Amino acid sequence: MFGIGKKAKKLDTQDLLIIKTAEGRNRSFYQVVFPSFVGGDILSMLQKLQKSPINKPEYLGEIGGFHMISHIEGFMEFEVLDEVDLEAQPLPIQDFANILLRRLETLEDSGQLEESEELAFIMGELTMLRDGSFVPQQ
Repeated sequence: MFGIGKKAKKLDTQDLLIIKTAEGRNRSFYQVVFPSFVGGDILSMLQKLQKSPINKPEYLGEIGGFHMISHIEGFMEFEVLDEVDLEAQPLPIQDFANILLRRLETLEDSGQLEESEELAFIMGELTMLRDGSFVPQQ
């Protein structure tokens, strides 16, 4: 009645975010998996990146121009049925964040991206995701 059981279940479950790419050569979409208890924060940050002017192939490479198409909440397990297909393999959020962050760092170092508060925020969030400080390791 009060949702107490719901909160307890979120500690042990995973969320899956399906992200469609505009220019993907090797992938049409990414499945990104993360703990449910931080799902709202991760979704919010990725929505900001999705709306950002840097969400373009010239900035984010194959992931550029992405948009989120599905968010599946609170599952306990999954089974990959096609081990050979790259798209069948969900990426941990740390790996997905690392792909994005490496691309942005390269662009920033080469002077192709102007510094802004939005860019600093996104890179800070991605750094925390990559390093595991945003999502506590289990």
